[in-house]
Amino acid sequence: MPIPVILNPAARSTKAAALEQAIRSLSPAPEVHLTTAPGDAAVIAERLATEGHELVVAAGGDGTMNEVLQGICRANARRKPGEKHTALGVLPLGTMNVFSVELKLPGKDIVACWKAISSGQRREIDLWMANEHYFVQLGGVGLDAQIVKETSWEQKKKYGPLSYVISAVNVLMRTPPTLSIQIDGKAPLLGTVALIGNGKHYGGPFPVFRDASNSDGMLDVIIFRGLGGLEFLHLLRGMLLDGYHASEHLDYIQAREFTVTTDRGEAPVELDGELAALTGPVIFRHAPFRLSVIAG
Repeated sequence: MPIPVILNPAARSTKAAALEQAIRSLSPAPEVHLTTAPGDAAVIAERLATEGHELVVAAGGDGTMNEVLQGICRANARRKPGEKHTALGVLPLGTMNVFSVELKLPGKDIVACWKAISSGQRREIDLWMANEHYFVQLGGVGLDAQIVKETSWEQKKKYGPLSYVISAVNVLMRTPPTLSIQIDGKAPLLGTVALIGNGKHYGGPFPVFRDASNSDGMLDVIIFRGLGGLEFLHLLRGMLLDGYHASEHLDYIQAREFTVTTDRGEAPVELDGELAALTGPVIFRHAPFRLSVIAG
């Protein structure tokens, strides 16, 4: 049975035809499914997983990957205990491709990635939920989610990763909401930004969550107390030098479950680099099952 690949033609749309042809030319030949609108990838993935495909591959950026993840997980959630789950594969063709970096896949080399995918080298990793939305690599509440919200596809197409920096400059000029991160049995932690990691990488190849593991049953969370230069200085020092220490500027915690609320009723939330349609308190918790993935 050919391996199904769900391709988002809008990913790098100026090269869409060439990318599609390159994917169709892979060996062994995949079964290509093209999306036509937002949400298509999740619907297609759920159908393929329900039909019994043991592996479904997302071809695109982290947004396409997360859509395919939703469909696979909805199908897996209906399976009985002991029944084999559908695995997720990734052909990284988007702007950031953070999850593929975490999986140590060979960059944007489609042929090398396909070789890893078709070889069947699989492993299980932790799977997480924000309310009822699945995510596998990262999440954010506050500043970075607002940046994602305000970075259009046209900007990403024109400027690539720099588009997020341009949006960040505009967002940083405003007063941010206050977030409250609540963990059972502990006093709430207050801040302006919560960065959430299931793996080490966040927003690129840099190991922001240096102590994180996607198989330890814990989420790593960095909470910015404010949005000044000292917060970013402590983030860079912790990431690049000697780890995170107790500080009046940052909190670095690990938790199995926590709730994020805001003084403004709601704040933007991003999951795996894409804006999530979540309102009210957001509960981050472990999914009832783990996820099988192809890794390098």
